[in-house]
Amino acid sequence: MEITAYRKEIDAIDEKLLELLNERASLALKIGETKFKNRMLVENSDREQAIYDRMVALNKGPLQKQHVIEIFSVIMQTSKNLQHLYQSFEDV
Repeated sequence: MEITAYRKEIDAIDEKLLELLNERASLALKIGETKFKNRMLVENSDREQAIYDRMVALNKGPLQKQHVIEIFSVIMQTSKNLQHLYQSFEDV
């Protein structure tokens, strides 16, 4: 297969990833709203570790364990940032 064809497939996957990440972000905002209403902290290290453990266990490669952790670390940090952003809007 030619590089152009591989890149076209990657572009299609990236579009699906973006859609899924936005779905995840919407849910994170709903969780942030619930946490705010119930006076809960945004950070939950037990939940984060459970996500890492689950994703590493599900990983079939070629990503290595550290790659999976790095990717999900960024995703979760973004979700927490959105939740903090929601709470700061509510304070206004």
